Amino acid sequence: MSAARHYSLHLAKRLAAWWLLLIILELGHVAWAGLVTYNDFGTPGRRDPSVSRIGATPAELKAGNGTVEKTGKLIDFADGQTSGVQLKFTLTGSPLGQAEIGDDAPVGTDAGGVFNDRVNCSGGTPLPDGKVHFIDLFGLDPSAYYELVLFSSSPGDGDAKPVLFTLWDVSSFENRSTVAAGRVTISGQFGRTTKIETSDNSGVGRGDVCRFGFIRSGSDGDLRVILQSPGGGQLNALMLREQTPPVLAGKPLVTLGEDHAVIRGTIADPAKGAVELRWREARSQATWQSMKLTPDESGAVEAQLDSLPVFVEQEFVFVQQTGNGEIASETQTIRPQKLGVIYSTGFEPTEPVAFLPGAITTQTGPWRVAKGNAEVQADRVAHGGQAVRTGDCIIEMTLENPEPVLWADAFIQDPGISQARQIPDGIASSLLLFRGGKLIALDGDGSGGGNFITVAELPIGRFTRLTIRTDYEAKQFDVWVDGKPALDKLGFKDNSVARFHGAKRLAGANSYLDDFSLSTWGLDRDSDGDGLNDLDEAKFYGSYPLLADSDRDGASDAHEIAAGTHPADPGSIFAVKIDAADAGKTKLSIPTLTGLDYTLQRRAALDHGRWKTIPGFENVPGDGSVQSFLETPDGRNYFYRGVIVNRLNALNP
Repeated sequence: MSAARHYSLHLAKRLAAWWLLLIILELGHVAWAGLVTYNDFGTPGRRDPSVSRIGATPAELKAGNGTVEKTGKLIDFADGQTSGVQLKFTLTGSPLGQAEIGDDAPVGTDAGGVFNDRVNCSGGTPLPDGKVHFIDLFGLDPSAYYELVLFSSSPGDGDAKPVLFTLWDVSSFENRSTVAAGRVTISGQFGRTTKIETSDNSGVGRGDVCRFGFIRSGSDGDLRVILQSPGGGQLNALMLREQTPPVLAGKPLVTLGEDHAVIRGTIADPAKGAVELRWREARSQATWQSMKLTPDESGAVEAQLDSLPVFVEQEFVFVQQTGNGEIASETQTIRPQKLGVIYSTGFEPTEPVAFLPGAITTQTGPWRVAKGNAEVQADRVAHGGQAVRTGDCIIEMTLENPEPVLWADAFIQDPGISQARQIPDGIASSLLLFRGGKLIALDGDGSGGGNFITVAELPIGRFTRLTIRTDYEAKQFDVWVDGKPALDKLGFKDNSVARFHGAKRLAGANSYLDDFSLSTWGLDRDSDGDGLNDLDEAKFYGSYPLLADSDRDGASDAHEIAAGTHPADPGSIFAVKIDAADAGKTKLSIPTLTGLDYTLQRRAALDHGRWKTIPGFENVPGDGSVQSFLETPDGRNYFYRGVIVNRLNALNP
């Protein structure tokens, strides 16, 4: 795409009807039954007399000789009466300058949704630095399911105050904490531990909580939460409530096709009989389509949904009839499409297999460090928030795939000074080395030998995009550098290799790896003719390589990428917003991106006449904000448009 390519969308595109919807009950919300309790760990007055107050003050901790234990029975919020559940809060250590201060749970956040109008969260029990504390609950019903939510926040004074919550002594649970980069992570066996950065967690837009759902306590009716506070902090509030038994025992498994989906699940209580699978277009008010499913003895059910619209997001839910009415599973979403990305990682903590900051000491997904050391870090990245930094090490990725042609794509920064120019032992298809500031490749003879060829000079101080197209039938591979072809039809080192088994990287000291993917989509074609190659569409942009306008909103995927809107979201549109302002003026607002320049134009008729630039808003640099301009009307009506007069450097998508 030309660097000076213009892009505009008419304001008329935004003139769509708005509908006000009143929703009484939405399928997929978890149902609650029985006990509901709250505990305020701080000293401020109760917001409601049906809230328990079990906590410790700084004075009590300082006088506690190293350990303070606070106990009490939780109050049932429904009737204000003492319940049969007892809480024991055990704290160790003495706080150093910590006080029970802070703001309440912010409105519109997870914490606000749980505790607003119930618990005053503006104070809490101090958690002494570097100590371990315990919350024990006794008297739970072993046959019941529970949800437990904990809120911890500390004043945003610049110091990190992570608090770790680990659920223990239960027979089953689901960690429902919402992962957020730099704020909330999940780790430990079966995801038992939630780590929250509590500094300024009561600020606007935060309100992160630790949330465990569908807890079964076991026959003893007890559970324990282990709290670790390496940097101090405070604990503000707790909510425990009984949940209606889930419809599904775990998350459903989905296999997608271009216009269909196969959904498999396990019913938690198959003795209750048949369940209903309902589906429709996501975020619509369309009538649910439905299918009745009868579980087998193990509770397994399976359904195939055919003739689904390609790359249109669908939502589905399992519904079961009970004596108290319907209960429903959580709503899940799917998007039917031809799948080409087999595996992709940016080494981020928010991925299904989370990459946590620090040394890689155990296998994480398909990755392991076979020799030397490597760490996940945030100081130098190609995209996102994290990448892998290596010492002199061997880092391996193991994954089997039978596709005859595959594209392996990664961003690498390597000084290229530590690898010997020699053919290593072991069977391999392709072999590339970073040496002496150059990238070199082996043109193999198929029998373990071959000749080295220089592919490219390595840039200094930035990531290089390295892409390898491997044809396992032709026994050849091509090399692409920074999105452009460099060498083609190089021979395999060993022709015995018939399929992808994995990748091994002999990394030099202080080298970096980011955004690795394995895909059947490639850099060599633009299947839908929208100006974007197939691999970048699927890997980076979230659009569909076989549809020029993936979200069917009237703007091509390439235009949406240039404008900074999302090509797979019909609600994400580059448009001018028009509002009335003081003194009879018109306020024109336009969303901008850093690195792009913007011009506002107008004309009297939508379909003819010359577009004229509005004086004062020509080639205005974007800064990532919505920029506005006030125009004094001249008594005539106009149509307005925004024009992007250049686009970002597309070397690294």
